[in-house]
Amino acid sequence: MLLSIIKNIVNQGTPMKQHIQKDEKSRQDPTKQEKTKSTNDKKPESKSIEKFELDVPPVPEAPKKKDKLTANSPGLSTDLLEKIKKLKSKDNKVVLVNCERCAGVIPVPIPKKIVLKSKLPVVPVSFIHKNPMGKDQHCITVHLDHDFDIRRQRISDVVISLD
Repeated sequence: MLLSIIKNIVNQGTPMKQHIQKDEKSRQDPTKQEKTKSTNDKKPESKSIEKFELDVPPVPEAPKKKDKLTANSPGLSTDLLEKIKKLKSKDNKVVLVNCERCAGVIPVPIPKKIVLKSKLPVVPVSFIHKNPMGKDQHCITVHLDHDFDIRRQRISDVVISLD
């Protein structure tokens, strides 16, 4: 009996054959399928994950300062150059920072191991100093990348515990 059912399906299976043939034609030439659609009958196509693009750009890296202060920068005083030479060593890197509160350039000694061994891409380091008159103690926090370039800086007041 099963054999007779299979023979009937094979002999009379024209609807199935037509369906397969239509499916094969649409796969072979997708442009013909698009041309036969009328402009009024357009339905919104569901996009698969592969075809769907968010058009979101990647997050850019924070820009580095172009006008970086170095010991070779023009306009630095001889006193400042002497301080840089005193602070510089094989374990310390001297970074020049513009202090907005003092209105001057401050040499900040940074221990190399703090920055180089950090897992953070941008390492915060704080430096407490006073203005040239010896008053107004404040703190500069510089955020350094692993090239010792300053990415950003903040100034804050310092409060010292009396205990």
